[in-house]
Amino acid sequence: MTKNAIKRIPLLVALFLFSTVYSFAQQQPSTCKVLLKEISGTYSGECDDSLANGKGTAKGEDSYVGTFKNGLPDGKGTYTYNNGNVYSGEWSNGLKSGKGKFKYSINEKATTLVGFWKDGEYAGPSKPAEDYRITNISGIENYSIKRTESSENVVLISFEKVMRKYIPGDLNITITSGNKVLQNLSLAVFNYTSPFTCSMHFVISTAGGNRECNFGFEIFKPGKYEVFISNN
Repeated sequence: MTKNAIKRIPLLVALFLFSTVYSFAQQQPSTCKVLLKEISGTYSGECDDSLANGKGTAKGEDSYVGTFKNGLPDGKGTYTYNNGNVYSGEWSNGLKSGKGKFKYSINEKATTLVGFWKDGEYAGPSKPAEDYRITNISGIENYSIKRTESSENVVLISFEKVMRKYIPGDLNITITSGNKVLQNLSLAVFNYTSPFTCSMHFVISTAGGNRECNFGFEIFKPGKYEVFISNN
């Protein structure tokens, strides 16, 4: 064996080791979870507490590039559907919410819809009036708030963990008006007056240890509201 060949051996070994390590790293699944099923195949980007948080890219049946919060699209981002339709704009808790632009095709004719979205639905070219707003959220994987017209002012709050409804044992909840009543596995607030403010705190156990959960919201319009909070 020549001296030049001997000199090349360490270089070849180093290149082999780098290639092996890089290939192994590429094959490892992301430990950062995306909670929206349609884009939960692969994820690359910023992560916190095993959930997508910050800027990132998620791909599945559809794809999304933008900001995440607690595993869901939140902030600004671009969502591309598998049929080629594209929404670019604002998001909240995994739903189109705020100002945006939706490009789609009808009979092979390209069309663009510009305006405002609310709870995932197009609300029109002008910004809609708010029924409520979220004032604080941390440690919560998913939530929803729905309003229905009613002569009774009531807020129904339910919690879910591992696909089961429950009431957190250490739940600390503060409200500005109304009467709190436990109903089976939910909490009801009757006869509130708007604007109504609610804030709550509780702790859940996870594989990584205890997680502090905080959630707060403010209601501007009277009626019946259903608040759903889950950590699955």
